[in-house]
Amino acid sequence: MNARARLSWSASLVWLLAVPCVAGCDDSLKSVSLIEETRVLGARVEVEADPLRSSPNPGELASLRFFLAAPDGQPEVSYALSVCAVRLVNSGFPACAGAPFASALETDGSLVDVRLDFQVPEDLDREATPHAFARGLICPNSGLNLGPDGSPSCATGSGTEVAFEFGLGGPDGSNQNQSPTFATDTFSLDGEPWPATADATCDSGSLRQVTAKTRHALRVDLADSNFETLTQPTSVDPGRETLLVSPFSNAGELSNGFLSLSADATPAERSVTWDAPAKNDALPALVRFYFVVRDARAGEDFAERALCVVP
Repeated sequence: MNARARLSWSASLVWLLAVPCVAGCDDSLKSVSLIEETRVLGARVEVEADPLRSSPNPGELASLRFFLAAPDGQPEVSYALSVCAVRLVNSGFPACAGAPFASALETDGSLVDVRLDFQVPEDLDREATPHAFARGLICPNSGLNLGPDGSPSCATGSGTEVAFEFGLGGPDGSNQNQSPTFATDTFSLDGEPWPATADATCDSGSLRQVTAKTRHALRVDLADSNFETLTQPTSVDPGRETLLVSPFSNAGELSNGFLSLSADATPAERSVTWDAPAKNDALPALVRFYFVVRDARAGEDFAERALCVVP
């Protein structure tokens, strides 16, 4: 794997390592997969002309959307984001090579996507700055204030500082990356299809029901096309992408914090178990699940599922 791929993979792992502690928590007391407060789980870049592509070319329109998860569904958020062109660095976050070429600001907390729309400058020098770097502040359930120098701060709490680096494509088709994507039939629960639903309550009876304190198998079957062919600088480098899938839930216990999947992964390697929580009353309890898939080149996708736990 080349240096550029390693850099993007490291940036992706930052999400997994940093997310559980955005509120200054004690790692030993918290589960990486349990959503107990609003958390930023990842981000996705989409080129307007080709939403599956995460590497916009100079002159192209694109968007960056951050994935948020909360115990009770989508939170109200405010945010400040910006994106700039950067040079490659071997460690840490890179410094902007110039002024940001796009920014987004939402100062009043509302039910909106955390999103930055941008256009890569037509005259950007990809040889000098082959990557873009977005950073900012997200304030869950809070407004956002700007200081005299323009620096953002949350009206309530410290919020979550975010950073995301991604590659820029070339007019010759170089450095193009297709983001992995969850399909409608990707997920199964106990061997049965587990589709998405707009129903966010247990009242209608449309969601799958499971009994409290029982164990269940969740499987993730990604389409073969998600595992892109890679250039192999040496014979030991992988010929196809490995994808990292991270499952989360707001209740119960997942057996794994992530799955590392290759194109030929077995059904067992594509599965995690989930133990339903206990219940102390007769009312069904809604449980939300969140899934993130990421490749080694800043391509990501996000999906939600839900079920109801009954006594």
